[in-house]
Amino acid sequence: MEESAASQGEKKVVAVVGGGLVGALNACFFAKRGFQVEVFETREDIRKAKVVRGRSINLALSHRGRQALKHVGMEQKIVSKGIPMHARMIHSLSGKQSPIPYGRKGQYILSVDRTNLNKELLTEADTYPNTKLNFDHKLQDWSAETGLMTFGRPDGSQTEVQADLIVGCDGAFSAVRKQFLRHSRFNYSQTYIPHGYMELTMPAQNGEFAMKPNYLHIWPRNTFMMIALPNL
Repeated sequence: MEESAASQGEKKVVAVVGGGLVGALNACFFAKRGFQVEVFETREDIRKAKVVRGRSINLALSHRGRQALKHVGMEQKIVSKGIPMHARMIHSLSGKQSPIPYGRKGQYILSVDRTNLNKELLTEADTYPNTKLNFDHKLQDWSAETGLMTFGRPDGSQTEVQADLIVGCDGAFSAVRKQFLRHSRFNYSQTYIPHGYMELTMPAQNGEFAMKPNYLHIWPRNTFMMIALPNL
């Protein structure tokens, strides 16, 4: 798969399993290279959904993330909707606030809306004529030897798709990885951290940010931690 599809006799089919941030970005890269791209996402199209399931907390976008977006022509569009965070703001037990800069003066990371970033990447992938987005498709089985995949639909039906390359971008409970476990001599281990995860919202006060907006606020408390990112 090192050569682009454009330099080959026919387009190779790349199946991207997972339409989240990683999957949507990968779809853009493969489509840009000229491959025939099929994206399969278990959820409905989040661009049309009334309620989007999953994490909603903002992302901290660094230089590495911006470079990835730049290569698919999305950097400025996303950066324009982000909030610069020049430093970490550490909150002590006494209430003292201590900023720790991320870099030199003028450098910063960006707080960006996770859901909006996902929507924008899906929309960008959708602009390529060689890309097809398939929602409500849950991977049930696939073959490493033949590239044949079986997807389940909400109505109970099944769809079979053939691909030359299958890219697993379906998260922690990856269905792609699960199928690898059926193969002999495939080493795999998974360890869970003992902590839970909860999201809270701090609403604006009189139309203004509840806290200083240009920081990533952190409350370190030994066995747990709370962080807060500004949100437009």
